[in-house]
Amino acid sequence: MKKIIFLNIIGLLALGCGEQKKDGLASQKAELEELRAEITGLQKKADQLQEAILSANPEGGAKSKSVETMTIARGDFSSYLTIEGKVDAERSTIATAKAPGVITNISVRAGQYVSRGQTLATLDANAMVQSKAPIEQQLSFAKTLYEKQKRLFDKGIGTEVQLLQAKTQMDATQKQLNAIDAQIAMYRITSPISGTIESIDVKIGQAASPGIPAFKVVNLRSLKVTAEVAESYSSKINKGDKVTIKLKDLDKEVDAKITFASKVIDPLNRTFKIEIRLPGIQGAKPNMLATLKIADYENDQAIAIPINAVQTTEEGSIVMLLDSANNKLAAKKVDVTVGKSSGTQMEITKGLSPGDQLIIVGNADLNDGQIVTLNNSEAVRPKENE
Repeated sequence: MKKIIFLNIIGLLALGCGEQKKDGLASQKAELEELRAEITGLQKKADQLQEAILSANPEGGAKSKSVETMTIARGDFSSYLTIEGKVDAERSTIATAKAPGVITNISVRAGQYVSRGQTLATLDANAMVQSKAPIEQQLSFAKTLYEKQKRLFDKGIGTEVQLLQAKTQMDATQKQLNAIDAQIAMYRITSPISGTIESIDVKIGQAASPGIPAFKVVNLRSLKVTAEVAESYSSKINKGDKVTIKLKDLDKEVDAKITFASKVIDPLNRTFKIEIRLPGIQGAKPNMLATLKIADYENDQAIAIPINAVQTTEEGSIVMLLDSANNKLAAKKVDVTVGKSSGTQMEITKGLSPGDQLIIVGNADLNDGQIVTLNNSEAVRPKENE
C-alpha cells in the first residue's frame, strides 16, 4: 500500500515539473517573437531614416560625394597606330671603280658636296694613255689625207671613190680614238648622283675593283622615313594616309602623308614596308630614329570620352551620368558600347547622347542612384518634377 502511494507521489511531481518546463519553453518562444518584431521595427525605421537622408539636400547629406562632369558632344576622333621607323636618304648610293686598277689620286674629302658625274678619284691608266698616242697620230694623218683629197676633188682631180676612202679611214680612226678615251674614263671613279660624300673607303695606292664600294654619296636634301608595319594592318594603311612623324633626338614633330606602301608581305617577318617623304627638318640625318603615328580610323561625328570614365564589369562597360531629376543630383549607371581608343580618349558607339552630363571625376566608387555634389565651375541645377 505504501509502495503504491509513493509511486503516485513521484508521478504527480514529474507531471508538475513537465508542466513547468512546458510553460518555460512557451515563454522563451514568446520572448523570441517579441525580439524579432522589435528588430524588424528597428530595421524599418533605419531604412526610413536612410531614405530620408538620401532624399535630403546633397549639401547636408552624409552619403553625397563630390564629382566633376563634362558635357557629351560629337566631334573629331582618330585612333592611331604607333610604330618605330628610321630616317633614310631618299637618294643614297655608292661609287665604285668601273675597271680594276690602283688609285693614284683622291680629289674629294668626306663631307664635301659633289655633283653628278664629278670625278672622285683616278686610277692608274698609263697603259691606256700610252696606247692612245699612236692612234692620235694616225687620226692626224687621216684628217690631213682627207682634206687634201677633198681639195683635189673640188678641182676635178681624183675620183669620188678616193675621197670616200679617205673619209672612211678618218672616221674609223676617230672611232678608235673615242673607244680608247672611253676606256681611259673607266679609270676614273665618278659620283652617280649629286650629294654629300659620307664616307671614303679607299686610299691612294690601294687597288680598286668593280663592285667594291669606294665612296658613299648621300643626297641630304631629300630624306624619307621608312618603317616595317605588321601584316594585320595591310588593309588599313595605304598610300596617302596621314601620319605624324616625331624625331625624338631633335624633339620635333611634323605632319606628313605616306608616299609608299608596299603590296608585298615579307615572308620572314610578316611585315610590309612604308615610306614617308620627310619635310624639311633642320638637323635630320639618315638612320635617326623616328616615331610614327598613323591614323588608321577617323570619325568626325564621334562621341569620345576620357578612358578613365569607363568602368568594366562582368556584364560589360558602364559609365556614370549625372541625373538631375526629382529635384536632386544623383549618379546614374548607364551601359555603353565602346569602340576604338586613342591615347586618353575612347569612342562610345552606343549608350550616350550629346548633352549628357558624364561624371569624369569621382566616378570610381559611385553607386547607381547615389546622391552627389557637383564640383564643376558651372553648376548644374536639379530639374523640378514636371
